[in-house]
Amino acid sequence: MLKNIKIKKVIKNTISPLFSGINKIVPKRDDYILLYSANHGICHSLVPLKKYLLNHSYDNNNKIICGIESMKYAESDERVKYIGKFKSILYFLISKHVFYTTGQIPVKPSRQQVVIHLRHGNANYKTSGKLTKINNGNENYFTYMIASSELYIPIMVQEFACKESQIVVAGDAMLDGLFECEKKYYFGDFSKVLLWLPTFRQSDYLGYNDTSIQDVVPLFPEEAYERLNDMLKEYDIKLIVKLHPAQNLQKNHEYIYSNLEILTHQDFQARGYELYNLMAQADGLIGDYSSASLQYLLTDKPEAFVIPDIDEYREKRGFEFENPEEYMAGHIIKTQDEFEKFIRDFANGVDCYSDKRKLVRDKVFKYQDSCNCERIVKLSGIHLE
Repeated sequence: MLKNIKIKKVIKNTISPLFSGINKIVPKRDDYILLYSANHGICHSLVPLKKYLLNHSYDNNNKIICGIESMKYAESDERVKYIGKFKSILYFLISKHVFYTTGQIPVKPSRQQVVIHLRHGNANYKTSGKLTKINNGNENYFTYMIASSELYIPIMVQEFACKESQIVVAGDAMLDGLFECEKKYYFGDFSKVLLWLPTFRQSDYLGYNDTSIQDVVPLFPEEAYERLNDMLKEYDIKLIVKLHPAQNLQKNHEYIYSNLEILTHQDFQARGYELYNLMAQADGLIGDYSSASLQYLLTDKPEAFVIPDIDEYREKRGFEFENPEEYMAGHIIKTQDEFEKFIRDFANGVDCYSDKRKLVRDKVFKYQDSCNCERIVKLSGIHLE
């Protein structure tokens, strides 16, 4: 992926119009389905979408192509074809059905194509596109972009400088996994299991920083891990901290205590965890500004939001809501004392935010079922037979 925003804008202003012109005249194959991700490999919403296509035998009369950043992320799957980022451009030009998640190929869709941008979590707190402080230039390279509810349509129109008709409320493909928990995990003999999903603050990989917080576990520097573990042990809680794959790490080390696990993305995968299966099985979630914190509302379980850097985040990145705390249906945590208060309430079953969870959930998610992939595939018009 290109980390330099200036280079991205140059490409979009020079090379992109040329390929967009070519794309208008190249015939498209109705039986070609391109799934494209600019980061790592097939990830985020493309994972359940690919699974849906294969489970429903769309590969019988269609060719499913997975365009990825590097072939080192290719999977062993004979039913799909993996290609690198440069071949992805060529396949884009001849494929009628294209799906994006992280990043996109900066070529305008032709009238013969249906190009759908799924994003990597379409219910958000933080801004994207033209509303963010890290404007990547034109990002309207899609026929449709998927929203989770009507609440986000005017916001996304501004973010991506697109028409309202390009934003379609169809749900988030990733969330099907919250309702179809296929794999059970054993966490040990604990009263409750708590999952913490901090978003990244600094990312060399993505090429920008959102706040100056250096601790990969916000509020808790490395020397405080023992104290955190003791707190969890007192309340018989297992806490799994899954670090964001884009977060800078000074050490690539797996921290494991009696009641605390701090896992990198690679550690997480090595354990065999799948994020939405794990979210479905956890008794509660600690989040912040990431889409996962909103997605977890669909489980109707307790949440907390660790946001000591909210003012700096607003200044550097920006929020989609004027007051994002209105959409945080759980404990707001900015200090270690507030964190311990949440842990105590969580352990004792004190849940003061049930009504607010329902209120926010119904605003953010029109669909609260496991049919998001089905709706998205139908929107693309892919033929099964």
